[in-house]
Amino acid sequence: MQAKSILILGLLLLGMAGICGLAEAIFFGGSVNEAGVVQQSLLLPLAFIFAAMAITAFVFALLRVFLK
Repeated sequence: MQAKSILILGLLLLGMAGICGLAEAIFFGGSVNEAGVVQQSLLLPLAFIFAAMAITAFVFALLRVFLK
């Protein structure tokens, strides 16, 4: 893969992380119930997973450019 396609993949994953984080904030808001437990959906962990994948893709793209 070329660095440009890896960067596009990273941007796509970063966008998906943003969408998941925004959907979590809008629909669930990270509210705390009476027992002190944070109520969240699967969207917040997905946002972190997509963000980690995006950072990994950016690092690989930078390595691809500088180690060429």
